Amino acid sequence: MTEASYRYTSAPERRERLLQFISDQGYCTITELSRAFAVSEMTIRRDVLKLVERGKVRGFRGGVGSLTRQEMTGSDYRYRDVSHANAKHAIAAAAVTGVIPHAVIAIDAGTTANQFAQLLPDDRDLRVITNSFPVVSSLIGNTGVEVNCLGGVLHPESLSFDGPTTLAGIANLQIQTLYLAASGLSERGAFCANAFDAITKRALIDVAERVVLLADSSKFASGAMVKICDWSVIDRLIVDDGITDAQRAVIEQQEVVIQVAAVAEENVGAAT
Repeated sequence: MTEASYRYTSAPERRERLLQFISDQGYCTITELSRAFAVSEMTIRRDVLKLVERGKVRGFRGGVGSLTRQEMTGSDYRYRDVSHANAKHAIAAAAVTGVIPHAVIAIDAGTTANQFAQLLPDDRDLRVITNSFPVVSSLIGNTGVEVNCLGGVLHPESLSFDGPTTLAGIANLQIQTLYLAASGLSERGAFCANAFDAITKRALIDVAERVVLLADSSKFASGAMVKICDWSVIDRLIVDDGITDAQRAVIEQQEVVIQVAAVAEENVGAAT
């Protein structure tokens, strides 16, 4: 489907619209751009090449990005795992209360998502689909969960599986609820730190009936990253009580249900 706001009348204008689209998303695959602009992948590749030659964008294998290579890499998983740990635990605990028996759910790659996996009870006969190595490890021994791991290339920064094999595995799935992770939040939507994670997250969103975003309030202060999606695809945001009234108002205007998880005052700042 062609994006209405990026229509064009000539090749030069298409490339200008293309540049706007890439800047808005942060990173896109050639296939995504071909669909959005209703032209062949060969045409998009030629357009991208011209933009790369002019120094407007950065070319990557199979896609194009507006960010620097350092920004596209993302932070180390181990650092993120201990950052804002209590808020993440509170969010994960709140999310577990909404999991119904016999559900088919997907758990995204992310530190809060992994905490959610660790708290899943063993009496609900769940089927969990994930591309996260930590989530798979956390669910070992949980007799009430059938784990379906999406294969692919394991990335050391996010400890997630991504790539063509992962996307092929997602394409034939039907998921009731996706528990989505994000590295940044703004009025424009949810963001992550690298291109390969963004593509996988978008693919999971496409096959999910319902999307629940798990993100602590510090994500509102994160810098420019790769766009995952607009707020229009998020059904519920579960966030800690550090969210401000102004931030909450922005999200509520998008008609997203907000569930606030209280963080115990005496535990703030302690690692779990």
